Amino acid sequence: MKTLISHFYNEEYLLPWWLDHHKNNFDHGIMINYFSNDNSVSIIKEMCPDWEIVNTRNQNFDAVLADREIMDIERSIDGWRVALNTTEFLIGDYSLLDEDPERKDFFIPPLIMIDNEKNEFTQPNPHESLVSQRTYGVSYEIPEYFRFKRARKISNYFSEYPLGRHYENFNTEKLVILWYGFSPMTEELINRKTQIQKNIPETDKQKGLGAHHLVSREKVLEQFKNWQTKAEDMQNNIKKIQNLL
Repeated sequence: MKTLISHFYNEEYLLPWWLDHHKNNFDHGIMINYFSNDNSVSIIKEMCPDWEIVNTRNQNFDAVLADREIMDIERSIDGWRVALNTTEFLIGDYSLLDEDPERKDFFIPPLIMIDNEKNEFTQPNPHESLVSQRTYGVSYEIPEYFRFKRARKISNYFSEYPLGRHYENFNTEKLVILWYGFSPMTEELINRKTQIQKNIPETDKQKGLGAHHLVSREKVLEQFKNWQTKAEDMQNNIKKIQNLL
């Protein structure tokens, strides 16, 4: 059994690509709804009718409580489980999870996806895989880039997460996460990156938690342009991870 868990708030832009990408690689999905008022719920019901949609027990996006809710869900299920955000697309050899019955977990590195100048502010085809359309980014092999977006864990046992669910090291390259944090760089993605701050409690802001969400449109574009100067076409890397080369 492989279960994918995610929390979402008004993700109607990325969800169709994200669900289509993952639905055939996981036996089940559990989606935690943070008071969405767009079409996110209906999209999930249409594309993954057997997946669970649960309303969050939290009043807002408190970083500690959000992780605790995911941990409580993971505590209640068996088999392999991973918690991903809607910007995170897991690619690679899923059979890795079945090769060694004694293996308990894998720590998965990310590629940071960034639109090149040709693609910025152009819409990808909604009927084609986002992974096949947007392939520019930077590699986790460069330490400073890995530090910006660290590893996620997929495991077949329950354990406590560190705050933010990130890890300082990875132990496989057969599975990789494509983090679409700056791709597709469109107005919809900018709106997504700036909307979450409305749901972050003041207590988190005072503690410095979720600071990366407290951004203006101008700040998002500044970050994007900075990353864009570092990006290169990762198409061959992605195909190699997907065993297509």
